[in-house]
Amino acid sequence: MEPYSYNLLDKNVETRRSSVFNFRNFFWAFVFLVFLYIIVNSRKVEEIPLSQEEIDKIDSDSSISPIFKSFYKCVKPKLLPYKGDYKEFWFQYTEVTAACDNLDAYDSLDIRPSRNRDEIKYVLFPRTEENLTMITLGIGHDVSAEIGLKELYPKIEFFGADPSPEQNKNLYELNLGGKYFQYSVSDRNRMSESVVLEKEGYKKEVTQHISIDSFIKNIVQKSRIDILWIDIEGNEYPILNQLHQNEQLDREGIKICQMNVEMHKDMSNDPNFEMQQFHDFVWKVLEDRKYVLMKPFFVKYLHFRFVRLFIVNVSDKECTDLYIK
Repeated sequence: MEPYSYNLLDKNVETRRSSVFNFRNFFWAFVFLVFLYIIVNSRKVEEIPLSQEEIDKIDSDSSISPIFKSFYKCVKPKLLPYKGDYKEFWFQYTEVTAACDNLDAYDSLDIRPSRNRDEIKYVLFPRTEENLTMITLGIGHDVSAEIGLKELYPKIEFFGADPSPEQNKNLYELNLGGKYFQYSVSDRNRMSESVVLEKEGYKKEVTQHISIDSFIKNIVQKSRIDILWIDIEGNEYPILNQLHQNEQLDREGIKICQMNVEMHKDMSNDPNFEMQQFHDFVWKVLEDRKYVLMKPFFVKYLHFRFVRLFIVNVSDKECTDLYIK
């Protein structure tokens, strides 16, 4: 009788053990994925479709841009389940509206990216050669996106405001060739607290505030702002509230054609304040029928949470004639 090869026996045992081990790993990985899928899908909320009456009403209104109509009919049903729930609205907004970011109606917009150190800004390019006006609110020690934009389209006059001149003044004036102003731009002229970026990082300081309408009317001295970039650590909400129909900018005859904005959370003592501000702003945009909200992106950075949006004016004729095919 031929003796056993114990080496072969050991190898067979190891092979069986390895097979069992791999099967168990695969099984538990599969169980985990199924569990994760169930959790994720259990959080999804069904859309609430628009009534046919509402669809017919918006379709028949010739004063509303076709681009806004497409945006509205795509976005509103997805957001209706979260209306009034500020927290869920905040955390779900970018995910549920992302599907509306490639509408056929947007083919008439020439959107191009311009990158800075940690994000991509979006710019709607004009249809004809024309001098443009751009404002940066919150320079943040970085003008690489503005420089990239200037290389793509040199006929831009730049105006920048930031409460800290440290680095920002030289960057904006010497590197970019723009005009720098040491202000925190918000909704009122006053001394008030701002979150300021210094060498050591972000800190709160009392700074000189100037209202957005005063800044545009008295310093920039333009009635049409082609490009507005806003990254001002919580002060964006008072400015955004001025964009609506019949608010201060409207009353002053000032139009903003396009914006990149960061909308922050947890910058005030009330944990729900910014979430409510964001919620109310979006619903007012849908009511105004003036802007479309594009390129939604949710950001987690250290303990900060914020939403990036690209906002395009599809209502004011001066903007639409220049930027929409």
